[in-house]
Amino acid sequence: MARVKVRMFATFREVAGCSETSGEAGDVSGLLDALAARYGEAFARLVRGSSAEGFVVLVNGRNIGQLQSLTTPLADGDEVSLFPPISGG
Repeated sequence: MARVKVRMFATFREVAGCSETSGEAGDVSGLLDALAARYGEAFARLVRGSSAEGFVVLVNGRNIGQLQSLTTPLADGDEVSLFPPISGG
């Protein structure tokens, strides 16, 4: 299990009640599960199911879509950033 820094933006920050925290997990999926357990059902809805479509996760500034998606492994000291879906027009 890796100890990581987690930065949360916009809706994630509002639901969690903080902009930064830390967590321990082996991969991104495990980290999201741990954060959902810590911050409750509203946070879990942000990261699971249909409401989770389009949210952005960066590990050390790199989008996990360019890595191994939710199975991206984490290492001690990594920084994970969570952003809600981005829309524009």
